[in-house]
Amino acid sequence: MARHPSILTNMAFRQSRVWSEAVTSICREAESPDNLCPLRQAVRLFRRRSHYDVVVTMGPRPSLAYGLLCALFRVPSRQILTEVFLDSPRPGSPAWRLKTAWLRLAARRSYGVLTNSSGEVRLIADRLGLPDSRLRFVPMYSTIPDPGMRETNDGSVVSIGRTLRDLDTLARAARDIQAPIRIVAGGHDRVPDDLPENIRVLRDLPLDSTYELLAKAAVVVLPLLPAERSTGQVVMFEAMAMGKPVVATRCIGTTDYIRHSENGWLVNPGDALGLAQAVNHLLRAPGEARRLGKQALQDCLSQWMPDHHASHKLQAVEDLSRPPLEDRSTS
Repeated sequence: MARHPSILTNMAFRQSRVWSEAVTSICREAESPDNLCPLRQAVRLFRRRSHYDVVVTMGPRPSLAYGLLCALFRVPSRQILTEVFLDSPRPGSPAWRLKTAWLRLAARRSYGVLTNSSGEVRLIADRLGLPDSRLRFVPMYSTIPDPGMRETNDGSVVSIGRTLRDLDTLARAARDIQAPIRIVAGGHDRVPDDLPENIRVLRDLPLDSTYELLAKAAVVVLPLLPAERSTGQVVMFEAMAMGKPVVATRCIGTTDYIRHSENGWLVNPGDALGLAQAVNHLLRAPGEARRLGKQALQDCLSQWMPDHHASHKLQAVEDLSRPPLEDRSTS
């Protein structure tokens, strides 16, 4: 029987027993990558790397720091990068060009990259100068600890999130939506001026409060800006795991999970009228909204729970760690 690769990582993916039992994390019991210095993560990984077949790094800064340490000391990185988010190209910026060059060096010396969406495979491959064979799309998962239908419905429309949110389009659509709309944003996030009266902006809510809003919502809206990276998936999965109908922008990331009119509703980027029409349709057809939400919940339970994600990720790690020798670069 073939031996599975031994894996060292900076991830603290404790929601999945499948993952926790298959890997060794540098994060101690009370630590997570969010509260641990990226350079410290990289140093811990570097010191222990020789005892493992693969080093799975999460996040752009720890991934870049670890890759550069390995390049500096001229040792194989055995690295697989995850959550490498592409920012908008800025060829005229020396900082952007340097960062891209360093990331490309780390990626070329690695076994490969895991992406959060199928659409990112070609974009990241082109940006980092890698063949498609060294990238894998691994489906994301719901973080809701107790998925299930939330039957409460106060008639509200809820939009939560910060990164790449298209609140301008939502604000235009709101003028044609006959329902209260609650936008949850960060303390310093920009929101449009002169908002219609049916919009209420809530800033820096604790997680429990956002869950309460989702649980009471009639419709959850995910308005997104078109970009070269996926975003919004955490909120999308939270809503779907509560059996809530989701109206989302058709873009990278959402189309991997939302099947239009089957488990959610997709509208084109910047289409305020289409967004308003979709929300109004679901508000006026509660049976249709419930059908979409119920199917979304079933999809979460059957495909997008933590252990599903862990199994997909472990298989992708195994595949990438054993590519043809001619596809690898360790120089």
